[in-house]
Formats: sequence, C-alpha cells, structure tokens
Amino acid sequence: MKHSMIILLFFFSVGVFAGESTYICEIKQIAELSDDGEITNKNIGDIYKSRAGNKFTIDRNSGDMIGHPFNTKSYKSINVLDKGSKENSFKSIVLSNPPNIWVMYIQVKEFSKSELKPFWGTEGGNLYSGLCE
Repeated sequence: MKHSMIILLFFFSVGVFAGESTYICEIKQIAELSDDGEITNKNIGDIYKSRAGNKFTIDRNSGDMIGHPFNTKSYKSINVLDKGSKENSFKSIVLSNPPNIWVMYIQVKEFSKSELKPFWGTEGGNLYSGLCE
C-alpha cells in the first residue's frame, strides 16, 4: 500500500510540474498592420484565417514552441525574456538564421487572474491573439 501511494504521489507531482512549465494555447484572432498604420483583419487571406482555432505549445523554460504558426524547430535562437509570474507576463523572442531574419515574439499574461491566460504574438507579419492554459 505504501509503495502504491509513493508511485501515485510521484505521477501527480510530475503532472503538476509539466502543467506549470508548459502552456497550451489556442489562436482566437489574427490581424495585420495595414498600410495606414492600423491593426486590421480586413485583408487577411483565407490561409491565415484558417489558423483561428489552431493550438500550439510553449515550453516556459526553453521558449520552444510546437504548432503552426508558432514553431521554433528551424529557428536559430530562442530567448525567454521573462518566464512570467504573478506580476509579469511570459515573454519570448525567436530569431531565424541569416541572411533573411524572421522574428517571432510572444507574450502570455501569466499574471491574469483567470485560469486561461491571454496571449498575443507576431509571426510572419501577422498578429495573433488567444488564450493559453
């Protein structure tokens, strides 16, 4: 019986650790910067509109992201600027290889009092927002 309790306690603590170090995020809205300097979704093509509802994960320790459009697999550097806390947002910036540098930036409002944490991020010139758990 004691042995079973230790095993259960071990698996429970691993599950809690994984949840605290990983976000699972869902894209709710996609927009872009218009030529007149406004953020809009009027000219977003169908390929980008279809990304609404996409899910991706963020490792809060390494900044690695898996899932479209936020996928860091082929990027050169991933920098976690802030892991997030009760006072600050999680922030990460990702840079591609030269000569044509692509930049991804993501911010998750870890300090939000709600269970689902709002996020916004940029990738490929588009602005994405949604919720993370």
